Amino acid sequence: MKINRLHIISAMAVMSSMIMTSCDSTLDIDTPADKISLDDAYDTPESIDAIHTGLYSKNFLGNNVYYSHIPVYLSLFSDDLIHNNAGSYGVYFSNQYIESTDICGNFWKYEYSSIYRSNSFIDNVTGAGGLNEDTKNTYLADAYFFRALDYFYLTNVYGDVPLVLNSTDLDGNATKPRTAQSQVYAQIEADLLKAADLFGDEDRGVTYFSANSCYALLTRVYVYTEQWDKAIEFANKLIPVADGGTGTKYQLEEIDNVYKASSKEAIFSANIEGWSGSGTYVGYTREGYTFVPSKKTVTYPLTNCIVDILQNDKRSAWIADINGIYYPNKYKNRANQTDEKNYEYQNWFRLTEMYLCRAEALAHNGDLEGAVADVNKIRSRAGIAELDATLMSQEEVLSAVLDERHKEFFCEMGHRFFDLRRTGKMAEVFNRLDWKQPWEQYHQYLPISETELYANPNLVQNEGY
Repeated sequence: MKINRLHIISAMAVMSSMIMTSCDSTLDIDTPADKISLDDAYDTPESIDAIHTGLYSKNFLGNNVYYSHIPVYLSLFSDDLIHNNAGSYGVYFSNQYIESTDICGNFWKYEYSSIYRSNSFIDNVTGAGGLNEDTKNTYLADAYFFRALDYFYLTNVYGDVPLVLNSTDLDGNATKPRTAQSQVYAQIEADLLKAADLFGDEDRGVTYFSANSCYALLTRVYVYTEQWDKAIEFANKLIPVADGGTGTKYQLEEIDNVYKASSKEAIFSANIEGWSGSGTYVGYTREGYTFVPSKKTVTYPLTNCIVDILQNDKRSAWIADINGIYYPNKYKNRANQTDEKNYEYQNWFRLTEMYLCRAEALAHNGDLEGAVADVNKIRSRAGIAELDATLMSQEEVLSAVLDERHKEFFCEMGHRFFDLRRTGKMAEVFNRLDWKQPWEQYHQYLPISETELYANPNLVQNEGY
């Protein structure tokens, strides 16, 4: 999203004093112009607007989870990516992380800080007066969506996690035990349904959350929790009418346009222009900056697991090489762009996922012909041969769906790591890879950090650590 007036919440996290800073210059972060105490923070529409902008700036733009941990570390945890510095990064791509590994504590810390900000916003804005009702609903919907998204990644990284739903009981929140993953998913579903209702039909453009963002994440949640009928129902809200859905806004793009700012298949994609100051991040993404080499050395090489399956596939345009060492090249730009036709946004949800989610759900429901039709929609776009449902078993169709998900979503938002775990394929895949050894099943979830275990005696470590 493009923030035209960045208001930074400098300390809305657990156990910290509550102050807010704001800046008045467009796309620039200046010395704080004022500080507002918590008692006054929600007194006026202007201060609430500032805090709402802070949700986007801190929960998303300034949250390491969404521009580093998910696209980089979750790709290292999968079979997609390694690092040229095995000494420092081998613990990640060999999945040998332990309780003291930085990522284990940082992912938890950043996500719960984000959840706390959302909880505080919901607690204070729900009963606040003075706001236009439609504006208030949109602001609250954003907070509910952020909370659902944060919990989605937390539960998929750690499994059972404490479910914290308010900002007022600091002592109670700090000592909460882990909540069953099924209950966490139920809360994610409730938050997304509420957010979708609050958003209504409002269209704020692709770089802000909307009801369609909720439908996309709900579709993913229903696939992960094996609620196949619901997955089909919500995917259909976004899939075009011509392909059996009820959607009218999105359509598949040509391979070269999928990650551009103008992509018609993007359900939500983030424009981070101006995040680190006026004139920065113009038309490029942190993924582009991270993965595209600045010199003649590839820092994050792709593994043959993905390079080999993209041979004779148009999606091979999403990888590039230097002297035969391949790297992710979905995002081509690693620096500011001058031509808007080349602008790229970070893609969070796109239509392709909805087809493949529906395909998986249809296959589980026994509609192999419908499932293969959805897979073929994606294969045709990639220029590879279509499949014949009459020659395939249910297991073969599900395997084909997983293969297409790998080709589409490598190094993208944690899909591959989560897909391998939820389909029970992680051990089968990783046991074939030398750099993953010794692979143990408990590595499918990260351990809770030593710091968190020490601070909260009610937390129980993940099995195996």
